Amino acid sequence: MLFKYSKLYGAIALSIALTGCGGSDSGEAPAPQVDNIAPVISLTGEESVSIFVGQKYEELGANVTDNIDKAPQLTIEGDVDTSKAGTYKVTYVAIDAAGNRSEKVRTVIVKLDDVKPVVTIAGGNAVSIKVGAEFTPPTVTAKDNVDGDLTVSSEGDVDVNTAGTYTITYTATDKAGNKGQAILTVTVVAEDDGKDTTAPVITLPTSSTVYVNLGESFTIPTATATDDVDDSVAVTHTGTVDTNTIGSYRITYTAVDKAGNKATRILTVIVRDNAPLPEGDYIAFGAGNVSTKLNPAGFDCTVDHGHWIHGAGVVLPGVAGCTSDGKPIGEAAPVIPQVTGPAAAVPVQAHRWWGSLSFLGEMQLGNPDKAAYITPDPMLARVSNTGVRILSIPSGLRNVGEDIFQYQIPDPFAETFDGVSLVNTQFNNLEGKLKQASDGAVTVEWQSQDGQPVMEATFVHGSPYAYFKVFQGDVELRTYGTDGTEKGVSYQPQNNTLGIWTSVAGNRTEVLIVGEGETEFTNVSGDKIGINNAAKEFTLVMLPNDAQPIGEKVAFYAPKARNVVNTVDIAYAVDRQTNDVTVTHKYLGEDGQAVDTIAGLFPMAWKNSDTATSSFSTRSARGVIKYAATDSFSYEIPFIGVLPYMPSNLDTLDVDAVAAHIDDFIAKGEENWLNEYEKDGVTKKGVYADTYWAGKIYGQVAELAALADSLGLAAQNERLTTWLKLELEDWFTANTTGDLDSQKYFYYDKTWNTLLGIKESFLSHQQLNDHHFHYGYFVRAAAEICRQDVAWCGDDQYGPMIDLLIRDYAADKGDNLFPYMRHFDPANGFSWASGMVNFARGNNNESTSEAANAYGAMVLYGLATGKEEIVDRGMYMHASTTNSFWEYWNNIDAHTPANNNTDKDNFPPSYNRMTTSIIWGDGATFSTWFSPKFTHILGIQGLPSNPLSLHLAQHNDYMTDYIALGLSQAGGKPSGLGEDEWRDIWWNITAMHDADSAISDYNGYGKFPGDYIEERGSSKAHTYHWLHTWKDLGHLVTEITADHPAAVVFEKAGTKKYAVYNYDNAAITVKFSDGKIVEAAPNGFTVQ
Repeated sequence: MLFKYSKLYGAIALSIALTGCGGSDSGEAPAPQVDNIAPVISLTGEESVSIFVGQKYEELGANVTDNIDKAPQLTIEGDVDTSKAGTYKVTYVAIDAAGNRSEKVRTVIVKLDDVKPVVTIAGGNAVSIKVGAEFTPPTVTAKDNVDGDLTVSSEGDVDVNTAGTYTITYTATDKAGNKGQAILTVTVVAEDDGKDTTAPVITLPTSSTVYVNLGESFTIPTATATDDVDDSVAVTHTGTVDTNTIGSYRITYTAVDKAGNKATRILTVIVRDNAPLPEGDYIAFGAGNVSTKLNPAGFDCTVDHGHWIHGAGVVLPGVAGCTSDGKPIGEAAPVIPQVTGPAAAVPVQAHRWWGSLSFLGEMQLGNPDKAAYITPDPMLARVSNTGVRILSIPSGLRNVGEDIFQYQIPDPFAETFDGVSLVNTQFNNLEGKLKQASDGAVTVEWQSQDGQPVMEATFVHGSPYAYFKVFQGDVELRTYGTDGTEKGVSYQPQNNTLGIWTSVAGNRTEVLIVGEGETEFTNVSGDKIGINNAAKEFTLVMLPNDAQPIGEKVAFYAPKARNVVNTVDIAYAVDRQTNDVTVTHKYLGEDGQAVDTIAGLFPMAWKNSDTATSSFSTRSARGVIKYAATDSFSYEIPFIGVLPYMPSNLDTLDVDAVAAHIDDFIAKGEENWLNEYEKDGVTKKGVYADTYWAGKIYGQVAELAALADSLGLAAQNERLTTWLKLELEDWFTANTTGDLDSQKYFYYDKTWNTLLGIKESFLSHQQLNDHHFHYGYFVRAAAEICRQDVAWCGDDQYGPMIDLLIRDYAADKGDNLFPYMRHFDPANGFSWASGMVNFARGNNNESTSEAANAYGAMVLYGLATGKEEIVDRGMYMHASTTNSFWEYWNNIDAHTPANNNTDKDNFPPSYNRMTTSIIWGDGATFSTWFSPKFTHILGIQGLPSNPLSLHLAQHNDYMTDYIALGLSQAGGKPSGLGEDEWRDIWWNITAMHDADSAISDYNGYGKFPGDYIEERGSSKAHTYHWLHTWKDLGHLVTEITADHPAAVVFEKAGTKKYAVYNYDNAAITVKFSDGKIVEAAPNGFTVQ
């Protein structure tokens, strides 16, 4: 239906001044008042409104005020075609009596209806009857978000004369073809069994999680079961525990009584390396070692509006002063982890969406220096010294200029403004501590000044629920105002539930408070609402800010609000037959049992899952969160493969040209390979001795060594690999001179359970930033050495040191030295950069390609050394990182116009960039930390250039536009870029989609081909080889999978080439999903 608007509101008021009518004894007419101020238009409702195709658009209108005119004219114009998906504009124009004009626009988004109807079975989804009893079908209704009530059909029969389990499927289909279903399970039980429908209760002799030290013997404990009818019930168990392999194992106990009632319980066994660290100044790992102390001779100091120390560990940066030669005066104060309870008994975790808790604890009210918010999306929360302020990301998510979408928090350091706050009335100087963290949930404990627990809250990523428990004092819900225009009651207290809305600074938030047991709410119309029950427990429910009636929201969210989730376990499984990775989220209670809850599935999950979601959803920082009533869900993503280097075609490649570039690099002299240069690429600035820039050079040299080896350049390869070994051995030995080195060594921090490389860069010590980026380059370089000389990576040589680097940024569960996957966030599916996370926007991450480099390097290292568990872990993290890149950084589905402004579009409707560069907990930014140039903003997702980032060769149509945008400020070609604008990175990105164009531009730049300054982590030999190899291979084919991690398919002019790198000493058979079988020769590439 087409809704047209052309309406006139109000009238033009004329004011005529009359002379001589009194009111003045001067005898003169008053001077006319000059009006040059336009009326002010205030829209009723939101500036952006979304409806589904077929729904009626209800015009909400607007209000107009003017400084003089009491009745300015308001005209509303615009067409909204609700029969067709699209974005429409409704324009509001106001004109006052003086002719001043103002205008405001409301965006109306008409979306395709892709929401399934909700089918509801009265009385629940399960029923039990006795044999021979009459079965009366329940009342089943179906409601659709657009079509309203629908007709329901059913399929299935129940034989009431035969004991057994039967299902009836009820189906409703809306006009858009969306099909909703509900399944009724009917259990027909024999007469003599009908009395017992209660399952046994299984009791474990231990807690639901136990820890076992690596290598220790472990006997699976015997569980017992009790039953309300049977005297004894046997308990069986399945699952095994390998105490020689670090990891998490699950033992499932089962008990079945005589009536067939079944109970299960899970015991989680974590095998960890809990051997105490040796005493002394050094800890040996194979032929290498790390220090347990720092050498002050390696500390640096800079003066910049203060005196700041570097390279001194996890400390506050300020010191008393700096000497003239850049050394600190005085000592820096150490930063102590803010942890308690279970979190204090395991390696310190930070870097997640809640990382500020372990680093900073509580935020002081009014203190901008402690700015942190945690982001249990869809919530945004500031843990303070009086409680917590909770905001709804969907309510405040909007553009800030052209390049940012976020929740721009008004008055961010106040106790209460927009949103709501939960405040303890008895304490005003609480300390916040991380109490417990799992893969997808976190518990914060507030303590009194004497360390006693006062209250706690558990936040679950993606969940509408936050669970509160109060130990001392009373907690009240606070709002900015009392009932009126900025606050109101949406659901009057009943069934221990209260609904409150706030609307402050344009941010509307609606929450439920659901109490545990009989709950009294006091001062409901005020701004300080009491929550009182005997248990002193309640759940805050963050409701979507949409048009669904409050009754429907309460019916969906409230019943499961007090099913308290304590932890979220996120597990992965790699299918080596297809290279697919399955990720499973499980919601668990305090007893380790599954909890039936409302789970939020983010786009990467629901787009790749068979889990049935409800009609309830909300658009948040990563896109649309779809809610499902479940205790778990799984999704599947592809791992596209990695290679140690690109395979050469010696029939077409100019080997002499590659060799000449390698020789030119070697000719610089090993003493200059780590030089830092000015932008001209010639003037020496210094020598890299930090983990990031030195690591980039090691990655660069590893690529050169691989090329030299593959092309038969034995002397060059020997020179390069020998240098790499010496460099890494230097880093891997903390006392190369006998005493502790002052730089190029690693220090293990027992307080923060982390490995720190000296020297520090990018706050890799003070805030534990970017370890996956830094150490990923080291592992990439080491993987190349291992490929050529696996003995160097043996347990008696430097393998344990390489393992140690991996453990720092990507440890497995149960590691006694490091937290689980330090930077990678299983809940979001990608990595975060910051450890301290002192940002009001939550955590952030910029370069996905450097993360892919770190996780892909694990795959190469694991393949070279036969460490299959590291291969699988690397495949999971790499697959999740690269799929997140397409889903969240690039919003790939929205590149198809039909998906614009639908649930598949992850960016807000008002954000018009095709991509972004920095992901934040509350949104994203089209920028980098160091440059506003498009070449850097988009190019940073393409370095380092190597075959660990083959995902950049996907989606050719999208990447063509991506490349055009990245080069739009440079005339559309890499040759138009200035110095330090990464010409070679852009040639390499372009070559994956149009190698001929890249080579043509490369050949035409400078006085001769190769006359350019490289990006510091790249090399001219690599770029030349990369461009010509892609010209030979064509495009990457990702639709065909393989049963080997280092196997990929290329296609050019309709001809496919199957490339397999075999690390084994014997031939292997690799099968591709299209039926192709490759017998891969040992220790090298086979291309067919």
